[in-house]
Parts: sequence; structure tokens; C-alpha cells
Amino acid sequence: MRTTISVTVETVSGATTGLERLLALFSAYEIKAAFFVSLGPGRDSGFFRRRSASNHLLAHADRFRTIVEAGHDLGMAPWDPSAWASKAAYADREWTLGQWRRARESWQDLFNRNPASHAASGFQVNPWLFEVEQQAGLAFASDVLGKRPFLPVMQTIESHCLQLPVTLVPLSVLRASGNYTESTLHEELFASSQKILPAGQHWRISADETPALVEKMIVMWKGSSREFLPLSAVAEAAAQGDIRQHTVGWDQQEDASWAAAQSLACADLRR
Repeated sequence: MRTTISVTVETVSGATTGLERLLALFSAYEIKAAFFVSLGPGRDSGFFRRRSASNHLLAHADRFRTIVEAGHDLGMAPWDPSAWASKAAYADREWTLGQWRRARESWQDLFNRNPASHAASGFQVNPWLFEVEQQAGLAFASDVLGKRPFLPVMQTIESHCLQLPVTLVPLSVLRASGNYTESTLHEELFASSQKILPAGQHWRISADETPALVEKMIVMWKGSSREFLPLSAVAEAAAQGDIRQHTVGWDQQEDASWAAAQSLACADLRR
């Protein structure tokens, strides 16, 4: 079975110490992953510090180039991940496009090209995000939870930008639920990852994640003969098959938070 690991880089600590540790870990196990980076204020910057450019992730741009040099996928996350996570679900089109424009322009200035993929902070979305992802010509996006690649439909917006959902429950949810101890998280994740899915399992982690836990999961998956693929390879494989439209709804997590999630196939809704 296939396994994909994607990483969000949304904090200053993640852009520095965390990123370096994960790149070394993936190199040691010969794994290619996908990284989604923010370029604005880090989620760990605080209200006053976030106003200073030195506390923006763009100040650590040289480290992001090492992601591509190591052969990993590199995609865009919202410019201000804290604002996105708290406001995007209720935001209007103007706010959404403004956030996207700021992220894209920073990306273009740094990399001299358009982003090929995007991941929404905190699995928070709205219809306008799906609209702008299609207009931007992304190869794929990974904004929601789900079980298989699909084309998103939300309210009146139908997008043809491929969604590659995260299939495993986020670690932040497992920890906040209070139902698991830190010493047993890897057991819960491994058990839930045994379900066979059409495109394999997709695990999303923060660049701040404990390297020891990430290594435990890699070792356990390697021991069960998992094939590790980056999201770009999953997207290429999905494009060769039958990709259906699915509505995007909201799913309440174990910690009582709400996350955008793949829902019923549109053909099923019309029956």
C-alpha cells in the first residue's frame, strides 16, 4: 500500500529547526514528501511580533529552497496561517482572494514561478478557495480530510482542481481529544492506517512535529512494506483513473473542532 507524508511549515520554529530535522530524517530513510510553506507571519510569532518582517517565514526563504534541492514537492500554504485558520470558513470572496493574492505574490517574488499546489491551514476552506485554485491552474490541492482523490463541489462552486485529501486524523486532534497518551499515539496512527484506500494513506504533520514520533511511524510502515510516494506522484496516478466530483462539507473531530471533509459523490446525491 502507498503512504504519503505531507508537511506544513507555518511557524518560525518549523521553518528553522523543524524543517532541518525532517529533511535529515526523510533523507536517511530515502523518502520523498510534500511540503506546504507559508511566507507571512508564523503561527508562533504572537500578536505584536507578527508585525515585524523578521518574524515572517519569508525571512527564512533560503531554507525553503533546500526542500526542492532534496527532491521533495513544494507547495503553498496561506500567507497568514493563523488568520486563515480562524476566518476562512466564514470569509467572503473578497477576503479570500486578498489572502490568496498576498500568498501568491510572495511566492512568485521568492521562487520566480507560480505555485503548483496548495494546502489550507487547519483544513478550513470556503467555496472561493476552490474557485481560485482552479483559476490558478494548480496541479493539485490538499485542503481537506477524506478518503480518495476527487474534484470538489461546495455550494455553487464546482472546481476541476484535483483534491488529494488527508486520510489520517491529524495529530493535533488526537492530542487535544485527551483519549490518547503521547506514548501510544504511534499505535493509534498505525492501526488506523491499515485500511486500504484507493490512493493509499496520506499523513499530514507540522514541521514542528517530534522527530521521534515521525521516525516511529516511518519504521513501522517500512516494516509493513509500504511504498512512499510524494503527492505529485499520487496526483499523476489519480489523473489516469476515474476522478469523481464530491461535495465538501464539515466533519466534527474527536476534539470537537470542525474540519472540511470530502462528502458524498455528486452522482450519489442525484439518485
